[in-house]
Amino acid sequence: MKSDLHAVILAGGVGSRFWPMSRTNKPKQFLDFLGTGRSLIQMTFDRLSQLAPSANIWVVCHEDYLDLIQEQLPLIKTENILLEPSRKNTAPCIAFAASAILLKNPNANMLVAPADHLITNESQFVRDIEEAEEFLNQNNCLITLGIQASRPDTGYGYIQFHQEESNLYEIYPVKQFVEKPNHNTAVEYLRQGNYLWNSGMFLWKAAEIVNQIKIHLPELAESFSKYKDQSSIQSIYSNCRSISIDVGILEKAESVYVKTVDFGWSDLGTFGSIYSLSDHDNDGNVVHANMTVLHEVSDCMIKNEEKKLIAIHGLKNFIVINTKDVLMICDMQEEQEIKKLVSDVENHFGKELI
Repeated sequence: MKSDLHAVILAGGVGSRFWPMSRTNKPKQFLDFLGTGRSLIQMTFDRLSQLAPSANIWVVCHEDYLDLIQEQLPLIKTENILLEPSRKNTAPCIAFAASAILLKNPNANMLVAPADHLITNESQFVRDIEEAEEFLNQNNCLITLGIQASRPDTGYGYIQFHQEESNLYEIYPVKQFVEKPNHNTAVEYLRQGNYLWNSGMFLWKAAEIVNQIKIHLPELAESFSKYKDQSSIQSIYSNCRSISIDVGILEKAESVYVKTVDFGWSDLGTFGSIYSLSDHDNDGNVVHANMTVLHEVSDCMIKNEEKKLIAIHGLKNFIVINTKDVLMICDMQEEQEIKKLVSDVENHFGKELI
């Protein structure tokens, strides 16, 4: 385990696509979706702990989630919990983390990972990061992890890389980042073979990402030049515009590489993705509930957080989520409408149920 590697968990999302399980006061990353006994952020911490000591693991999150972080990740030191006063996308929070890390270790390598992704082959993940770090130590560059596409998925952004002879690290220069494609375009990407899913995981030297921010986002660099500790972040963030690290830096910088990886990755972006990764009964149902009576029910995801009987007859391919104050039923093929449900609930009943 190398002391120069610092791992940063990005934990700022609100997870509105997972309402009513995911709420503003306890969003997706703090929930145990898969019945493992560990929340997504705890699983991410466990994974990163195989690469870096807990003293080198950081969390960037909204200030409202300090108590949840301390409760779920007690091994992370308070000074390693970086609290954002507002959500400004990934470029400001990465600048925040890099600035804090450099105060501790000017030679640090910085691994960035979202809090809410699932990786099923953790040993392969560790090997891939170790290989990428070895490459990084020989080449001062920005590395993103690209997932080998297994299907023409329209839910992910893609990374096109320059096709060269295979190398030891399977790391290649990035040709371009592309937004989520339509189905026909995604089919063509899969056929060409040099397009990868953009995982949102990155590895670079903390000093180099700060240098690239100075070049491509000088106003952001100017704001963080005043960073000393958490007490200074309120005034810094008030001057930051919301922009992603992909748009702000990676699409513009010159030395950007992608490592092709395949370690059982899912960004768990939908109930459908959780359904596909969970254990099913003989009728294709995923049931997380103590008391159920199901007649002619198939291919459904049923979650009950209350001590209440759920009795269902004649349902196929639906999501049924019961919490203490909300019952939500949605056709799994139309779960993109959940965000509209959330908006309508807020308009009719206020933020208390969101």
